Amino acid sequence: MDLRTVGLVLPLVGPICAQPNPNWKACPVIATLPADMNWTEPLEERRRFQLRQCEGHIVVVTGFEKGKVEPSLVFDTSDGYPRYLGHVFNVLVFQSMGGASDHGYIFAFRQGKPYLAQKTATKGHIEVKPSEESVTVVVPPTTYPGLDGRFPPPPPPKVYKVPIEY
Repeated sequence: MDLRTVGLVLPLVGPICAQPNPNWKACPVIATLPADMNWTEPLEERRRFQLRQCEGHIVVVTGFEKGKVEPSLVFDTSDGYPRYLGHVFNVLVFQSMGGASDHGYIFAFRQGKPYLAQKTATKGHIEVKPSEESVTVVVPPTTYPGLDGRFPPPPPPKVYKVPIEY
């Protein structure tokens, strides 16, 4: 099995935007997911992910640091509501339906800052396996038939490990 440890840290100077939707702030919040275990604090003061629905269907993922009013991560998925959404503490896994393949995104917090840990593609269903120390995300490979119309033997799935920060 191919094992890759996710450790990409993006620069955190202002919001991180991918295919930015200039009106994302006006989009309604459809989910707020806490990224810590501080149950006694108000949700709007905790580390958290938010999903916003823009233009009727496009989902924008935002990530807020503890005590912040403005997100330090803004990611326009350009996709509709996910076919699969997994959330374990500081890790959010989002799989949306695409054309030839689905889009998979892994968002996480590292040292209190949100980031896009991985962007990938698949035709299968992503699996999320939490443990005490990390979240393992298994992504089935995308394969296409050869010129003879046959599918080659599938490569092993991609496996990403993201540490849990409590």
